[in-house]
Amino acid sequence: MSSKKISNKTISRIAAIQTLYQYEQKNQDYSIDEHLQKIISMYESGDLTSDFGLSKDNKIKIKPSVSFLILLVKTTTEHLEVITQSIITHLSEEWEIDKLPPLLLALLRVSICELKFFPETPRKVVINEFTDIASDMLSDNEVGFVNSVLDTIAKEN
Repeated sequence: MSSKKISNKTISRIAAIQTLYQYEQKNQDYSIDEHLQKIISMYESGDLTSDFGLSKDNKIKIKPSVSFLILLVKTTTEHLEVITQSIITHLSEEWEIDKLPPLLLALLRVSICELKFFPETPRKVVINEFTDIASDMLSDNEVGFVNSVLDTIAKEN
């Protein structure tokens, strides 16, 4: 079997979501940098095939671009208020930000960060990437919500 590779940037996006999700779940017992280092170490040292639903004999390489991952997490946390406000403005009246599922919130934060603060990445690429990631992590309704919010934000900026 030939070896395949998932894009380093795609893995970085997933790792950034994991970092923010774990940070929020731990109630900030550790700094975001400590969570980021744990995620980087996990990717550098571990067999992640089970985490990605792959069989042990699968030859797909799972490796993030560490520099892109760090930049994505740091930019997201630096602009968290702006990003969170952007999410709030796209919630319907019956939703509140603190009622969003934590994984959905982490994915929205990272994806909106890339849309707003990484102009070198085409908007369509960001929307497609995060919609694909969402389809592996979230329910169909949440995937539709992510796609809708990202599409709207991309048109606004």
